[in-house]
Amino acid sequence: MKPQKLIYDLRQVLGPDDIVISDVGAHKMWMARNYHCLRPNTCLISNGFAAMGIAIPGGLAAKLVHPNRKVVAVTGDGGFMMNCQELETALRIGTAFVTVIFNDGGYGLIEWKQMNYYGESAFIHFSNPDFVKLAESMGLKGYQVESTEDLIPTLKMALEDNVPAVIDCPVDYRENLLFSQKTRDLSCLI
Repeated sequence: MKPQKLIYDLRQVLGPDDIVISDVGAHKMWMARNYHCLRPNTCLISNGFAAMGIAIPGGLAAKLVHPNRKVVAVTGDGGFMMNCQELETALRIGTAFVTVIFNDGGYGLIEWKQMNYYGESAFIHFSNPDFVKLAESMGLKGYQVESTEDLIPTLKMALEDNVPAVIDCPVDYRENLLFSQKTRDLSCLI
């Protein structure tokens, strides 16, 4: 699935006061460009030192502060694996929110940068556990999205769960290099 479509669908499901926490990675770049906020502090993105792994603890904190709002933690598979254990904390204290994983089996942003600078990438791919089974093993709800048509109904269902939920979304980051090319083509020499 294209990252833009995932973000578009997320925006269609969430209301103006609902909260999205974005981890860092390639999906962060797309979130910053394509997730249109209607209210302040409804899309929180780690900038500055850009701490990888912030989405799940941030989602937990957002839900504790705003228990009546829908909260979605958006993360890549690398960031998810850094702090997925905090979903046990969320379950234990009864704080249900949804984690959407942009799953590309690697460090997408690093690959994007390597491809832009060197024309090839190195040491950025890895294997993942079955995220649905991992979620279920922790007592959470786990969902696998197979097509773009599945995300909206799955997200709506997950937001109604009374336990934390994980949605595994395979993402096609070939769009990253297409975007880079388009921006280079827009540049003009002075």
